[in-house]
Amino acid sequence: MNDRIVFTREPAGFLGEMECNVVETYDFGTSGAAYIECEADHESTIADDDRVLDLEPNMTVEPHLEPAAVSEDPAAVATIEDVRELHDVPDDDTTGEGLTVVAMDSGIDPEHPAFEGKSIEQVDVTGSGEGDAVGHGTAVLGQITRLAPDASLVALRIFGEEGQTKNNVIMRAYEWLHTNVEEYDVVNMSWGSSESSQAINRTHNELVEKGIRDVVSAGNSGEKSGSPATAERAFSIAACTEDGAIAEFSSYNPDRDNPDVAAIGKDNRLAQASGTAMGTELDGPWVKASGTSFSSPEVTGMVAKYLTVAPETAPEPIMREFEAAARNIPDQPRDGAGLADYAATVNGE
Repeated sequence: MNDRIVFTREPAGFLGEMECNVVETYDFGTSGAAYIECEADHESTIADDDRVLDLEPNMTVEPHLEPAAVSEDPAAVATIEDVRELHDVPDDDTTGEGLTVVAMDSGIDPEHPAFEGKSIEQVDVTGSGEGDAVGHGTAVLGQITRLAPDASLVALRIFGEEGQTKNNVIMRAYEWLHTNVEEYDVVNMSWGSSESSQAINRTHNELVEKGIRDVVSAGNSGEKSGSPATAERAFSIAACTEDGAIAEFSSYNPDRDNPDVAAIGKDNRLAQASGTAMGTELDGPWVKASGTSFSSPEVTGMVAKYLTVAPETAPEPIMREFEAAARNIPDQPRDGAGLADYAATVNGE
């Protein structure tokens, strides 16, 4: 039996009448998906049904963390102050107040000092419960909240103790996102599959079409990356150093319009979840790590700040305004439109 994800034009209940075992279904409103088990001989019949859009393997999904790219130099640490300086992000009264930001990740350690006094909701679609056994989600949400400190946070847990997940769990999380579009404003996705998934890309595009502002990590695999960064409507973020040079691992897919802009994703100082060992330990509950996983939430924080100023701005204009205001790195195609510049974006420069 093969594990497959089926993306459908309508709710996926009709698959129960076909030659497969339907493990679970997902409802996105006007469309749906299902996780099925089927014999290889039956796949073509299912895929050829007019109600089926895509049938693909249940691929593995991982955080966009790049352990090999962490500097051994103890002084090489990109702080949140470095992020503010390079990307011209003022520490002012545009704090994300009244907004809710979701991080689709490994959960959160709400006891970390970065989250003191914050409004935090934890949603688990893995069956692992609350918390963060990996540390990645805590690091991501820590970047967001330090730039948009008054935004409410939702830790949508897709990674359990293994630090990786499968597309069927991703579909559960997307179902939650589609069902609750009135409850949040921005979603950060610092993860990806190794291949472009039509199922994830379609589901992601439909979410953005509903008005959700997305920010996703571009990937850490050079000239190849996967979904959701390869989705047509994805606002994808490359990684650069604190000096504004593109990180050697940052993904670049010109035929997929990936990335769109760049932010610091090398040697970041990040919040450390209790009991986790992700990255290189620093003083206090902090670690140093690299990856587009961490450039993405910086732009998510900037988007939340931007929405404090212009709360009605739709996803497409936000992405285009960040692109238009970005500072281009000469002779460097992997930066997308260039380095994110928050002040220039807000001021329309």
